[in-house]
Amino acid sequence: MLNYQHFTAKKLTMNKPNLIIRIHNYNKVSLGAILGACPATLLGKFNLATWVSNDPMPTETLSSRSLVVYSFMMPHITQVKDELERLRQTGAAAETIAGGAQATGTPETISELGFDYVVSGEGEDFFPQFLAEWLAGSARKGIHQTARGQVDLDRFPGYSEITGYLPPIEISRGCKFACMFCGVPRLHAGTLRHRSLASIEAIIKEYFRLKPTRKRIKFLSSNAFAYGSDGHKPDLAALKELLEMLKAFGVPEINLGSFPSEVRPDFVTPEVMELVTPYLSNKTVVMGVQTGSDSMLKKMNRKHTREQSVNAIALLRAHGFQPHIDFIIGNPDETDADQFELIDFMDELLEKYQVRIHMHSFVPLPATPWENKLQSPINDRVKRRLRELEQAGVLDGWWENHIGYFRSAKG
Repeated sequence: MLNYQHFTAKKLTMNKPNLIIRIHNYNKVSLGAILGACPATLLGKFNLATWVSNDPMPTETLSSRSLVVYSFMMPHITQVKDELERLRQTGAAAETIAGGAQATGTPETISELGFDYVVSGEGEDFFPQFLAEWLAGSARKGIHQTARGQVDLDRFPGYSEITGYLPPIEISRGCKFACMFCGVPRLHAGTLRHRSLASIEAIIKEYFRLKPTRKRIKFLSSNAFAYGSDGHKPDLAALKELLEMLKAFGVPEINLGSFPSEVRPDFVTPEVMELVTPYLSNKTVVMGVQTGSDSMLKKMNRKHTREQSVNAIALLRAHGFQPHIDFIIGNPDETDADQFELIDFMDELLEKYQVRIHMHSFVPLPATPWENKLQSPINDRVKRRLRELEQAGVLDGWWENHIGYFRSAKG
């Protein structure tokens, strides 16, 4: 087991450089993935330490040769920028490296923040090689573009004890669809890769070894019911093999289709629901519907219809699940009429199927076809209705924060 410590512990030894992992709740999954990809012999050449959340900057340690590792998304840019400026003001000898969704989508903007190294793309194959080069003093500064859609999930565990977190197990990565607001297909070159059953089982064994009292196993996937498939339609045999393995292993609570492994409406079929229902412990299934307008669904390139969404919600209800439905408002070129249609659709679903709603406002994300599109103004009557639904306890989400993100991003 690797030795690592929090900065409140005793001073780090001085004969090794410091590898400092900048941890927040939002980046434990991505940092765990790249650290888990590193051989113990490599990490053993560093003083490993974690700098967690709002803890003070460890200026004494940073006075010796150090590498500080960041991973973040768009909402965190201002905070990270301020932190880097304070870091430079201390005169620290530390260098910094950043990866994650924002660095992948717009690496130039992350480099401009002042990072010494920026990783654009998947990091599991890259990061161990980079650390070896950094130790040797031969790492190239600037932006490093990694190959997209190439990482073999079976080669890496997807977690590290260093982060103090055992995340949902990533069973699939990527997506074969091409929604206009989403960067996943482009970030992964349109691929969909699945972790093998043997690899999933090995991770579960390790999770239960590390935490014998654990009951629930959750999964990470862009579309949980697409496991083992070509990405365009369900593979019932692959789904059954996954669920049978989990059952045979003795997992007390199997959570599939709940966050962060939501599903698409066109994958919620009678055959899929008959298959998965006896195995699942989660009573809520999260499903991306996004809008109630067929014309807007086409603009989004969702490749499913409003009718398919309603049928999927009815199936979930018939099999005893609580549908938790994702919607987006303020999409590019969205009219007041489109927004009123969405509100009417939501009210219909609330009355007939007692759904819960998870609401987003459109934000132009990097590496998406809509990255340069404007957020459409949200009608005041629509805002009032959304707030009423929040107060009634049937709608959640950060939709008003997303309006703020958009305004901030656009200056």
